[in-house]
Amino acid sequence: QAGFKVPNIKSDKWLLQVEDTVDSLGAIASSWRKKCSAIIIAITGSNGKSTTKEMISAGISTTRKVVKTEGNFNNLIGLPLQVMRIGEKDEVAVLEMGMNAPGEIFKLAKIADPQIGLITNVNPAHLEKLHTVENVAKAKGELFDAMDKNGTIIVNAEDPWAVKLAAGFSGKKITFGMQNGCDIQFGHMTSEGLAKVDMTLLYKGREYFLELPVPGVHNVMNALAAIATGVAAGMPVPMMIPGIEKFSAMKMRMERVQLLNGVQLVNDCYNANPSSMYAALRTVGAAKRAGKFVAVLGDMLELGEASAEKHKELGKNAAEFGVNKLFVIGEYANDVAIGAKEKGLNAVVMNDFEELKKKVLSDLNTGDVILVKGSRGMKMEQISEFLKDDLGT
Repeated sequence: QAGFKVPNIKSDKWLLQVEDTVDSLGAIASSWRKKCSAIIIAITGSNGKSTTKEMISAGISTTRKVVKTEGNFNNLIGLPLQVMRIGEKDEVAVLEMGMNAPGEIFKLAKIADPQIGLITNVNPAHLEKLHTVENVAKAKGELFDAMDKNGTIIVNAEDPWAVKLAAGFSGKKITFGMQNGCDIQFGHMTSEGLAKVDMTLLYKGREYFLELPVPGVHNVMNALAAIATGVAAGMPVPMMIPGIEKFSAMKMRMERVQLLNGVQLVNDCYNANPSSMYAALRTVGAAKRAGKFVAVLGDMLELGEASAEKHKELGKNAAEFGVNKLFVIGEYANDVAIGAKEKGLNAVVMNDFEELKKKVLSDLNTGDVILVKGSRGMKMEQISEFLKDDLGT
């Protein structure tokens, strides 16, 4: 401000008074961003943001210095802090952007000013504030709206909302998906249970083999998105593949744990919405096993008026994907049980976590596979931690 004088104090610590701390943090980060030479990649979407971020980072880091979003630092406080981590020697920054209200992604994108933008998919999530999937799509689409037209967007050709959002962007587009005509196109896959997926992809008429160290069709799509993003950043496909093959899934995201009693635990407790629940149930249900498929599910939060309906669908999905024993807990546990009952599966509704732990433990036998999943606020990992502590790993 005019007339402001820096006091003659010998100190390396300063306290600045501002009107809005969040806006000021964003302004500082935006100023730093303008000095950075790194290629900025921004990722948002309903599902797969963090896993795809890890795949992209692993693939590009085979030849270039990469900095990426750590943990869940993906909001109006976390993202500016990540931007300010970008160093002079960093060549690529992979930044995750989350939201639960309109306008947030636009602000984040203006701070980060990415050259490459990816919307992984658009699915029912955050309906409590956004109410409809169309509003979710508009909020995610703010990334493309905020980007400079000289940038490149990565388009999920299998997601109608993503395709619609991309239509309004006049810059370069790279598509990925299962259908003919995609720039990065799925070839075929062979599932190896819960251990890995062998897959092929096509790019410019050439076929590439990829041994993906995580299961599920949803992770195949994440891998295609990662390859497409790397191509946009100038990475040759063969150089990315070794990195992606060695990437490590983040904790509590389809994390596989072998328990000493012969039970395999799938700890997927980081978060949950209808589409991620569907993907987890489908993936675990399709895996080979010697015993039962046991599912311990908590509420999917922030679904607003759609909560009861979506939890009934969850119960139906559990039955359809072969769950043999279903334990549910939370405000909408009875709705899950109603949906499961309609498909012939009797759910065990629990009201207390301590009782749930004991009940689940008494029901497990050698050869079983147990999926534990729920929204972050449900803290379903306490079930996973109990089983690991009690049975050993």
